[in-house]
Amino acid sequence: MAVSLEELVKVLEIWLKLIKKPQEQQYVDSNLDPVLLVPGIAGSILEAVDQNGHSDRVWVRIFAADYMFRTKLWSRFDPSTGKTLSLDPNTTIRVPEDRNGLYAIDVLDPDLILGRECVYYFHEMITQMIKWGFQEGKTLFGFGYDFRQSNRLQEVMERFAAKLESIFTASGGKRINIISHSMGGILVKCFMSLHSDVFEKYVKNWIAIAAPFQGECSLAMVD
Repeated sequence: MAVSLEELVKVLEIWLKLIKKPQEQQYVDSNLDPVLLVPGIAGSILEAVDQNGHSDRVWVRIFAADYMFRTKLWSRFDPSTGKTLSLDPNTTIRVPEDRNGLYAIDVLDPDLILGRECVYYFHEMITQMIKWGFQEGKTLFGFGYDFRQSNRLQEVMERFAAKLESIFTASGGKRINIISHSMGGILVKCFMSLHSDVFEKYVKNWIAIAAPFQGECSLAMVD
């Protein structure tokens, strides 16, 4: 039986994944304020979930991408609700919450071993911040989102508010420093405009990198 190059690479990547050791926390600085990372468009892993609860990663996906896009990710916009809906009525799109939201914004195709640098998102920042003493789930968090949807949707705003509250609680009542990239800056700005009281309660500083407003990097000091 002939074996394709794609199948060989998949087997190799699975083997490399099994022998790869997870990153270990070497140093923790308990005095650090919590940080929330918010990615831009296409910067979150998306999973398609069927009615039985089975999930498949549809973004980013290097292998079988065309098939998964056509069967799981293709969507239509519903002007009556302002939502983007999957063409498959039995499939819903969600963002995984593993590692306190960091999994979805770290490496966008975590199964890819060879050449995985091409799908890094916040990976290098997360790695460096852990070296500085930040700890996942205590002082370092991520907020992935379905970037096909409007930032103004009530569900998105409610998820972001819940995220801020959970970080505030997990960190022992410390206010949060937000670092957003690109479209993530628009999401944060929408939230700040619509829910300024919640924003001021939980957020200490906000850094917007390459957001489509006022230059390449903006810093908002809430205090």
